[in-house]
Amino acid sequence: MSQYFIGLSTSGHDAAVAIVNQAGRVIFAESTERYLQDKRAWGALPDQVLHLTPVLNDIIQADPEARFQMASSWAKDKTQSFIGSDSTFISQDVNDWMRSIHHEVQSYAGRNIKFMLKDRLDDAIWRYEHHKCHAVNAIYSSPHDSAACLVLDGEGDVGAASLFHFKQGHIERIWRSWGPGSLGMFYAWATELCGFNATAGEEWKVMGLAAYGTPRKEWVERLCSLMNIEDGRIEWADKAILDNVLAYFKTAVPEPHLTHPDVPDLAASAQEAFSHYARKIIQDVHAALPENALIYTGGCALNSSFNGTIIRQTPFHNVHVPSAPGDDGNAVGAAILAWQQYHEQHQDQVLLPFGAILPYLGSAPRKAEVTKLIPFNHHLHVQQVTSNGTQELASLLAAGKIIGVMRGQAEMGPRALGHRSILANPTLADMKDKINHLVKGREAYRPFAPVVPEACLSEWFDDPQPSPYMSFTLPWKADKKERVPAVVHADGTGRVQSVSPENAPWLHELVCAFAAHTQVPVLLNTSFNVMGKPIIHSVNDALGLLLNTGLDAVLIDDVIIAKWEIPC
Repeated sequence: MSQYFIGLSTSGHDAAVAIVNQAGRVIFAESTERYLQDKRAWGALPDQVLHLTPVLNDIIQADPEARFQMASSWAKDKTQSFIGSDSTFISQDVNDWMRSIHHEVQSYAGRNIKFMLKDRLDDAIWRYEHHKCHAVNAIYSSPHDSAACLVLDGEGDVGAASLFHFKQGHIERIWRSWGPGSLGMFYAWATELCGFNATAGEEWKVMGLAAYGTPRKEWVERLCSLMNIEDGRIEWADKAILDNVLAYFKTAVPEPHLTHPDVPDLAASAQEAFSHYARKIIQDVHAALPENALIYTGGCALNSSFNGTIIRQTPFHNVHVPSAPGDDGNAVGAAILAWQQYHEQHQDQVLLPFGAILPYLGSAPRKAEVTKLIPFNHHLHVQQVTSNGTQELASLLAAGKIIGVMRGQAEMGPRALGHRSILANPTLADMKDKINHLVKGREAYRPFAPVVPEACLSEWFDDPQPSPYMSFTLPWKADKKERVPAVVHADGTGRVQSVSPENAPWLHELVCAFAAHTQVPVLLNTSFNVMGKPIIHSVNDALGLLLNTGLDAVLIDDVIIAKWEIPC
């Protein structure tokens, strides 16, 4: 009899599910928003019946004696504990709404799995502390066997920051920040201040727009007075200071919108203040745990612009950020903690798994759906590719085609890493504007990621470091920027995805094949979606984007579907 462990992310947003097998290996992990095609999946249960039925059936078919244990990513219901939001930075009605959603999801998550698994399911759902789930998820993919592990997000069970020490399979909490101070909440407020929607997760837009502005000294100083950092722990400033700063910004940039001339400077100032706070916290972390490596996770770890400065501006020499540092990744953490608890019932200690680098853990196109595409040739041209398609795609990309890719298991996390990506030629000066306007339907200032072989990083970037999950924004070398204009942001940086035969074998082969055509080992990569929608989930999603956007073709496993006749 084999035991499997199902982790559920139950924050009320960014719902997700993960499954860990008896050996402690994650065999499935995916955000619920992908299946529902509903960005962030606010209020959705993570265990959607039609989403999980094929996955669970595949496990049971391969292992008829399989049994399961469920786990949740929160120890407490937010409505029953003191957690750090107040009406200073978030309105009371939004605060109450978010807590009521968490209460509903935390209360009912798992009931669909009970229906699906019936007597194969063991005890009632096991619940784990939110920040520990963040930490264990990040440790799972970390290459470091000894590291400080910092969690920074909007809020946890009691606060918005926690420090753990991971060493040789063991995790120990060093401290946690009690009370309402929150770097994640600060950035959400700044997002709204700039005229964007933090509930929709538009912090990305602030990061992108910041490169077009200049931090204003007075604004940065005021923003940097909102919180106090002491030994890494976060506290809001006195209420009089908070009220004064908030009142100032309400008049400084009234009714902000993208055409307002001050908004880029406001975004740049907010990013500068965020970096000030995060840098101070990480410096304090190193003083408490003088490790060589930092494992950094939580929603704040999605700020790749800051992440790229950590090695240069703090004492840490190595930084690891997981592919899903936000709350969706907590499904993985909860499942691994359940695996550990189960096995520790039978032995003294069980070491946490780490070093699992591959993020491709989600759903794969069903073979039957792909096979049906072959005769579908009324208006589109369908062709099977040889081998894995890298040679055909490299030639098409070099010729300027924009191609969506849906192959193998989907990436876990918010970034498309080559299995659910839109790929293009970065050497073409108009390619960025073309994709933003004709394919993605998003703002012109939004940047795209460069894919670069890890072995070539030092040739193309200053301050090079591995970035397999697009976690770090790095400065391009001055003599390289003109060669890849479509992936150079306004501040001369790129949110790089470094690939190797080990961490992304197919995409690495494709980049090398593209380089044979162009002498440039760089590809443009962006998520396979349009603005406001999650990354695609189904074959129909992929075909819908092909037919309704400026995409030239899609690759679905070993089949290319194109709008033009593909040369034989």
